[in-house]
Amino acid sequence: MSEDEILKLKAAVLYIIRRCGTIDYFHLFKILYFADREHYAVYGRRLVNDTFCALKNGPVPSFLYDAVKVLYGGESNDGLRMISSALSVTDSDYKYFISAVESPDMDELSASDVEMLDKSISENQTLPFDTLSRKSHDIAWQEAWGKAQNSPMEPVLMARAAGASDATIEYILENEFFDSLTQA
Repeated sequence: MSEDEILKLKAAVLYIIRRCGTIDYFHLFKILYFADREHYAVYGRRLVNDTFCALKNGPVPSFLYDAVKVLYGGESNDGLRMISSALSVTDSDYKYFISAVESPDMDELSASDVEMLDKSISENQTLPFDTLSRKSHDIAWQEAWGKAQNSPMEPVLMARAAGASDATIEYILENEFFDSLTQA
């Protein structure tokens, strides 16, 4: 991920934590997933550029997960520390709960980003683990899980799972095509 993408992801994570308070990282990951998926379906643009992978209990943002693992002694690098240094484990008895030690940089988040984050928070924050896990086993998760456990999920399928229109899917695919031309 580029530095700009990491800063955007960090802002989204800190925003979620600021709104929810101390949160377990399972709920953090799912709230981010549903916000990103919905944003892509509605606006044709990803909210964050993390790669979601299909794990047993649902989609997990791989870069963010690696940053969270740093809190528990995992491998680190400058990019991961940009996020992990803004987080803390507040109670060693409840090590899966994290809090923020920084405020989100709201200049990194657009109005539509905040809209989708707020929507996802209100819909998912209080859902029990099992319910949230089942809810996240959508067509994008199923397709990736069917290939192999921990496989990356296709963003276009994430948008479809959120109800993207055919026109939005066409727009997304065109943008992916043009992006591939500039990277070649």
